Amino acid sequence: MHHSSKRWLSTAASCAVTAVLVPSAGHAQTDAAVEILADSNRDGVVTAADRAGKTEWTATHGAILLPNIGDSAKRCPGASDSVSDAALEECNDAQGDVPRAPDLFAPVRTMPIAGLSAKAGGQIVPVGAGADKVRVFWKQGKRWVSIGHGATISSRDLAAGLELGVDARDVARDSGKWDGRVVLEFRVTDRGATRKDQVAMRVAPVVIHNHLQRAVDIFGPDSGRYAPHQRFMADMQAALSKAGFDRPITRIQTNDNWAQDFVEFGYASMPAPGGGQKTIRIAIRSSQPGRAAGRRLFDLRGPGMGVVQLGGQGYHQVDSFGNLETAPPYQLGGKAYPVGRVVYGDAGDGVAPHADWVKFFAAQQVQAPIVLDTSWLAIGHVDEFVQFIPANNARGWTIAVKDVDSALALLRQASAAGHGKVSASSRADVPPRTIDELLGDADWLRLNELARRKIALNLAILQAETGVSDSEVVRVPGLFLESDFHGFVNTVAHKASAPPAGSLPEGALLPPENITYGPGELIAHFPAPVNGLLIDRTHYIAPRQWGPLIGGVDILEAAVAKAYAAQGIETTFVDDWLSHHIIGGEIHCGTNATREIGQPWWR
Repeated sequence: MHHSSKRWLSTAASCAVTAVLVPSAGHAQTDAAVEILADSNRDGVVTAADRAGKTEWTATHGAILLPNIGDSAKRCPGASDSVSDAALEECNDAQGDVPRAPDLFAPVRTMPIAGLSAKAGGQIVPVGAGADKVRVFWKQGKRWVSIGHGATISSRDLAAGLELGVDARDVARDSGKWDGRVVLEFRVTDRGATRKDQVAMRVAPVVIHNHLQRAVDIFGPDSGRYAPHQRFMADMQAALSKAGFDRPITRIQTNDNWAQDFVEFGYASMPAPGGGQKTIRIAIRSSQPGRAAGRRLFDLRGPGMGVVQLGGQGYHQVDSFGNLETAPPYQLGGKAYPVGRVVYGDAGDGVAPHADWVKFFAAQQVQAPIVLDTSWLAIGHVDEFVQFIPANNARGWTIAVKDVDSALALLRQASAAGHGKVSASSRADVPPRTIDELLGDADWLRLNELARRKIALNLAILQAETGVSDSEVVRVPGLFLESDFHGFVNTVAHKASAPPAGSLPEGALLPPENITYGPGELIAHFPAPVNGLLIDRTHYIAPRQWGPLIGGVDILEAAVAKAYAAQGIETTFVDDWLSHHIIGGEIHCGTNATREIGQPWWR
């Protein structure tokens, strides 16, 4: 993999196809050269400067095209239509040879050719493994006409030069089958001889957002008739407004409670004139075809928004996108990661992420994955114990981890101060247990020691890969307990507060019985504080902790707020106990976000 060492520029724009004639149509080349040019130097326009190295594609040089997989006319079927998953995905702006969404075409030019006979003819032919995955259009006046794959160009048009637009029908999914590259070959036949020229291109990678990018839209599932989730969504909207985010939460029309898990939002981008970017947002469906909620992403498809399905098999928890985070941009050891790196967990024992998942993120080539061990967790998601947050350091971000030691220290300090008989939980519907009783539970302490060691091992992996020092790590107090799965997540300590079965509409919130969980035994005791929604660099929504109340203060909640405040982040707490916590997750699991487009991935 090649990595640029340059800092990227913070800019985003959507611009029409732009090309500069080199030479102009009135000055045809006298040597009758056959020449095709694209934006190989990535400045957003086609000029003479693009001649250098145009037949090679690297991380820092070579023309880029976009996967034009939105639905600009909203003509495609939605999730409720009686069509297959494959048919849903096949319908998009790049379907067939109709020039939809030409503003996302990559600019390409053929140079005027002098001295051709009247019988001369030309062709623009995509070649290579991706030949069938790109479309080529010729601009004739105000119209775009399909020209790729063998259409003949007349002598007169060859003499004038062609303005072309190119897009892709798909993203790169498996480098072993197609790594996104394609070569456009320009062929001209005249007087019995054929001359050729080529330019190398590659479809833009799908880039996953990171937490240095401000949220643009917040997503959540429908509540159905489940009152706790209705209250949760109302509380979330109020918390967002308090943080200055006044847009309404976009509802995904599903009762699948885990909006983070069945979709990951990213984008693809290419250079635009003036240093900007042409972009298309992409909703990635988890590799869980047995999870019907993923179909609802096609209701979000529209102008500038496409959907990609990752295949997979059945419904394995490890393939949920709660098991995917993104380390923000950084440089280390002479390597630069201008759009950061994806981080996901491998639970081993036959529940590693599906091959379609692994191949997809590897195929993007710009966010080299970091793999953690989640085998000790009952669900097996990295967002249960780690997140990446803005920070007051030179890097601009740091690693936050759920920290067992600091949580136990809080309880021990409270006990030593004479508060050992205070209830460990401030919820009335949790079986009563004092701080001292909790601290005297040898099995519970053993489980938390296991969690502490596993988090330490994972943190060591992240630090080695990112260069984050011990002093930079934000340790957010949190604890674990043993899980007990019976159709849905229902931990031993939470049985008294499980939602009554009659309160839920058919299929709402509860996962199906055929779900495959992780091989571990641990789940959050108090709501996991790192499993929240970061809105921007200074506002965070965390799950209410329901820890011990001493002097009217939840000591666990106060410690969580203090940990984030040290990085300049203000924390608002929202109650997710009945809506998410008792069924295995928290706020991050139950929400999602599109974010501002970051600096160009190619710089």
